[in-house]
Amino acid sequence: MLASPCRVFLCLAASMDGRIADAAEGAPNFTSRYDREKLFRLRAEADVLMVGANTVRHELLPPLVRNADLAELRRAAGKPPHPAVVIVSRSLDLPWRAGYFTRAKQPIFVLTTEAPASVRQSAADVGVTVLEAGDQDLFQFGFNQLHARGFGQVLAEGGGTLVHALLARDLVDRFYLTLAPVALGGRDAPLLVNGPSLKPPVSFLLHHCEQVDSELHLEYRRSGEASPA
Repeated sequence: MLASPCRVFLCLAASMDGRIADAAEGAPNFTSRYDREKLFRLRAEADVLMVGANTVRHELLPPLVRNADLAELRRAAGKPPHPAVVIVSRSLDLPWRAGYFTRAKQPIFVLTTEAPASVRQSAADVGVTVLEAGDQDLFQFGFNQLHARGFGQVLAEGGGTLVHALLARDLVDRFYLTLAPVALGGRDAPLLVNGPSLKPPVSFLLHHCEQVDSELHLEYRRSGEASPA
């Protein structure tokens, strides 16, 4: 177990059979507008958003609040309208010329172990800061770096490999999970938690449950963070 100076929240939507998208190349599109608005609220509360490299490769634009009122509330609080983004990638196989980077409206960081000079140059060309952990644990180093830059609350949005890495290190304080009333199947469909068995299993307490039509919105918290309502 590692200690993080940041508070780390997870927010994901999954089908009834544990898929977070309907195909390996696809983006989630099976939840309600209510779920999307909830995501924007959580983004608006965060200082930085954390995503995996595979998510970036399949998204056209960086994650934004996408709600003008919420963005204005951030401005009124002395914050930028959109939280920063940190991308976790060991391979650094990222679409540097895609809109995700060239049309970004917030600072973007890439967290990796080591970056060759060519990648550092590609990142610099689009205004991205590369954080290199070297021999240190990638996430311990990353959260220390984010905290040193004034980021206290991190919202991680997946994918499944990132979720597994955070859970395996017991770094997640809250887990916001939307359970959609659909079954997707598909051998190539990405899973909610993608990785080997978690030993010991990571446990949470159910803090809140809300039903919206046939969709369930669950908020889990670590046992030490707060008592369930």
